Amino acid sequence: MGVMEEKSSRVIEVLLSAVRPIQLLTGKVLGIGLVALAQASLVVAFALILSKAVGSSLLHGSAPLVVVSTLIWLVLGYAFYSWVYAAAGSMAERQDQVQSLILPLSLPMIFGYVMALTGASSGSPSALLKVLAYLPPTAPFAVPVLVGFRAVTWWEFLGSALISVVCTIGIARVAATVYRRAILRTGARVRLRDVFT
Repeated sequence: MGVMEEKSSRVIEVLLSAVRPIQLLTGKVLGIGLVALAQASLVVAFALILSKAVGSSLLHGSAPLVVVSTLIWLVLGYAFYSWVYAAAGSMAERQDQVQSLILPLSLPMIFGYVMALTGASSGSPSALLKVLAYLPPTAPFAVPVLVGFRAVTWWEFLGSALISVVCTIGIARVAATVYRRAILRTGARVRLRDVFT
């Protein structure tokens, strides 16, 4: 939405006269990510303070390794998906166009979430969940569940994280290309084939 709003208000033309498109896109991704992280931190801090005040055992029994793993995959998942959504936002002209792009981009997240939830409630990880741990769109959901079951070794965790980082770098390069070629096009939604031709 942030990318699309800049494009539709024509602020982007002024910004691009001062910085390169990749710098602007990187700043946008990092800025929105830091704001989201700050908001999430405030919510978690408030929940922990409130649970302590009322004597709740909210995190009782939660292994620190599971919490750290979840935080790592939260950052890796955001890094992966933020580039995808930023590129999509640069292709849209209006908010209704962004809405039509959201469902196809959200399907891997929905699938990963449902599979992780199913795996967590089953009591033991399935072979499918172990495969999903190596696919960057679904790994942020699958790996923390496997860590919770103690069904992943340190080298599998590291391997999955490295695959995710490498794919995120690749997605960032593609997103930067899409952004650079689509951000100044106005009038109608930009098609992906138009960006790469």
